[in-house]
Amino acid sequence: MEHKFIDSKDETIISILEKNGRTPFTQIAEILEVSEAAVRKRIKKLEEKEIILGYKAHVNYKKLGYANKVVMGVDTTSKDYFNVLKLLGEFPEIRNLSTSSGDHMIMFEVWIKNMSDLSELLERVNKINGVTESCPSILHEAMN
Repeated sequence: MEHKFIDSKDETIISILEKNGRTPFTQIAEILEVSEAAVRKRIKKLEEKEIILGYKAHVNYKKLGYANKVVMGVDTTSKDYFNVLKLLGEFPEIRNLSTSSGDHMIMFEVWIKNMSDLSELLERVNKINGVTESCPSILHEAMN
């Protein structure tokens, strides 16, 4: 699917970098059958257009001593929504805080070492004025 700013080669580059942001430009060039310089220019353009916003490390949370990854959905009263979002953003352990139009108004990810950590977090979240519901889901195994 071609977009206004990108073509199929750009889409391939994006797909490769989403899977592994450290893929060498030479390898991408081989796949696309273009020069490394062409790949470098395309990636620079994608970054300048803010299509590629950055690169992240994929972290094995278990090697850091965390037992589980939890995705939590939170609902709020409409008048407290922005304040709840702001307060959750101040929790240092919360990762990937997002607004949602799905089952819950707010979604985030957190790594926990044990169920006591989860209970303590739930207690803190539920004490925020305006929170009406919090629903944790423990993730077991990533499939990709």
